[in-house]
Amino acid sequence: MRRRLVSDDEINSVIRLKQLGASWLKIEEKTRVPRRTAKRAYEDWQKEQTFAELKESRREVAAEAFREHVNSLIKLGRFLAMLDIPIGVPTAAPDAAQFLDRLWQSNILGDVEYYQLPQGSAGTDRESRDISRQNRMLFESLREHTRGQVGWQALKEWENAWDNCRPLYARLQKEATKVVQNFLAQESDLEKRNRTANQGVDALTQIVDALLRAIWSGILEDTLDSERDLLETIGRRGGDTDLTRTGVGNSTLLVFSDKNLAERTAHLGNQAAKNLLLGDNKSIIDSLKKDISAMRRATEALAEMLNPLVLRPVLLRTRCNLCPA
Repeated sequence: MRRRLVSDDEINSVIRLKQLGASWLKIEEKTRVPRRTAKRAYEDWQKEQTFAELKESRREVAAEAFREHVNSLIKLGRFLAMLDIPIGVPTAAPDAAQFLDRLWQSNILGDVEYYQLPQGSAGTDRESRDISRQNRMLFESLREHTRGQVGWQALKEWENAWDNCRPLYARLQKEATKVVQNFLAQESDLEKRNRTANQGVDALTQIVDALLRAIWSGILEDTLDSERDLLETIGRRGGDTDLTRTGVGNSTLLVFSDKNLAERTAHLGNQAAKNLLLGDNKSIIDSLKKDISAMRRATEALAEMLNPLVLRPVLLRTRCNLCPA
């Protein structure tokens, strides 16, 4: 026997009467729909309502999860947009791979929490690995979202330029040692007198390090000037004389009781610096400048492409494997 169909008007009447507390017998009298049919239709309607509510609830959860996902990627983008040129001298700083490795170990999202593990456990290493894993997954997600929109080659150019700087700086360091040594040797026993005056401090190493740091800072700040002295002497109230880097506070390299010895050392150090800047090693400095310029262009490109105003619309119209359904 075929089931009796219930019209929209009838089911609406059944729903209204049932919600008012009417019995199925009373509903049958009022609507002329058999009570079993009315009950079945009402239960089907209830199931549809539950499914619709569940669907809407899931839609809300997915929307919130997607919002969090986008915000996480925006945060990661802003973090990468702050990538800059390391301040430390290249030979003392990590290479590009190590630098980015440390970057991924930063708690970029700032919302990762861990249970307090027992003392002596490997909790800190585990935490670091988890944060690094999460950041790398988000980075791949960001790349997937922005494929064709963001020139990620800029990051690779930054890595290549930084890794070029390291051997170049090491070559400059080697040449600087030779040049400074040659200049100090122009005056008999100057290096030995310096060592005696400064209680065994190696004047050669101190001067080479100071000149290299001054040259590196000059390249970074685009203020390198072959006519400008990089070392100067400053007299103390007690009669001693400090040898310092020009224009840098609290940067005493050597202290002399003999003012003439201090001034002679500064003069020879500055002559050595000019030789480095203008002589055969100028090509090394020019290469360093070129790589620093490449890094600066790369960081500017990343800062522009990863600006939230640019990035958010791209993320909203694209998908990745981590996007909530």
